[in-house]
Amino acid sequence: MAELPLFGGIELGGTKVVAAIGRADGTLLSSRTLPTTTPHHVIDQLIDYFQEHPVPIKGLGVGAFGPVVVDHSQPDYGCLLETNKPGWSGFDLAGGLAEGLNVPIHLVTDVAAAGFGEAQFGALRGVDLGVYLTIGTGIGGAILHKGLPLPAMLHPEMGHLSLERHPRDLAASTCRFHSNCAEGLAAGPAILARFGKSLSAYAPDDEELLLVADYLGQLCAQLVLLLSPHKIVLGGGVGQTPGLIDATQSAMLRRLGGYASQGTSAKGYLCPPELGQQAGIIGALACANTLLGAH
Repeated sequence: MAELPLFGGIELGGTKVVAAIGRADGTLLSSRTLPTTTPHHVIDQLIDYFQEHPVPIKGLGVGAFGPVVVDHSQPDYGCLLETNKPGWSGFDLAGGLAEGLNVPIHLVTDVAAAGFGEAQFGALRGVDLGVYLTIGTGIGGAILHKGLPLPAMLHPEMGHLSLERHPRDLAASTCRFHSNCAEGLAAGPAILARFGKSLSAYAPDDEELLLVADYLGQLCAQLVLLLSPHKIVLGGGVGQTPGLIDATQSAMLRRLGGYASQGTSAKGYLCPPELGQQAGIIGALACANTLLGAH
């Protein structure tokens, strides 16, 4: 029997980069984790990793933090736009990888890659309209329609939707673009700046955790009213905090005020990713095979 082709996957996050080699069915054969330092240093390390493997990859799927141009028809496809990550604004990510690796590249956002992985192999499998939210260094979201990321002019920026501040929350937003967006109020850096420690230090009924859950509940309520998704997956490092998903669903229902509550009150409507922290890299591998064929 012929060996199944190998693909490469990259999950480029604001703090770390995960690179992997595996198969389109989500099987990981090897991986490497790097800190997200300067663009050229990261690219050089990634190219070295893939070139060191004895069997060449057939394609590369990349999930990158944004904003990033994901439209293949645009001349600046694969370029980072103005971003909170110092040194990365304007960097040609796809071009830098293509220069060192002679393989087809499909680039999506990091959250779209994770959502695609969950749609193929995890919690969004068989879901007609699903949302994947990641709560970590930033907050990002992807809309999955019948298993595929929904095309858009750029890509969804759910983390930058405006929220209603708690009257006693006077902490400055950590987003340099917006004073009241979800990312600036409830992502990891915002939590650390406000409380001096990560959310995992708090119990499910502590007011600190409930404040963050209220902000995330507001975000989910807006998504319910706008998209009416069948399921919302809450991933990312902050999303793993014990008790946060249940508290977020309660806050979401409270913010909905009994409106559009059919289905959203069911246990598991908000749920963690079945693939856990590997959703992004498994999704990137799947992108390298499944989505490359469409371009």
